[in-house]
Amino acid sequence: MEPSSDEPVFVRSKWGTGRYVYNHRSPVGLALIVITPLIAFGAIFAVEAGSTWSDGELRDGVHEANRRLDGGVHDPYVHFSIDAHIRDAIEETGAGPDLGVDVSKYSDGRYEISTDDTTAKFCMTVRTTPLEADPVSPVYAKQLLDTSGTEGPC
Repeated sequence: MEPSSDEPVFVRSKWGTGRYVYNHRSPVGLALIVITPLIAFGAIFAVEAGSTWSDGELRDGVHEANRRLDGGVHDPYVHFSIDAHIRDAIEETGAGPDLGVDVSKYSDGRYEISTDDTTAKFCMTVRTTPLEADPVSPVYAKQLLDTSGTEGPC
């Protein structure tokens, strides 16, 4: 049966539910039947693409975070640990999603950076120099950061 222009876009369902559904006899209803799933799949793909890290995004985020952290100050009152400071610095670059960066501490100031979404791994070496003693607790003294990074695991 050929679509007719005088058919309504929506008709009541004949399946006993009484709900309105797209009318396949209407040209507009037929177009909506085709376009609606395409828009839904496009939206799902866009959300998925925006919530996962790619190797390039991780690489850019790690390199930018390394530049931002090098010569910067680590304040233990703000970031309890260096690995949290690295994770926040990567996420603040805007190179990828806001979550999902894994930072694992190794000995001698090395931190391995990866995500569940990528196969890429990066190793960042962080050396700290105390700047001043905290009169309340020497554990929370601010530290000057000296960072360097390499591609590949630690």
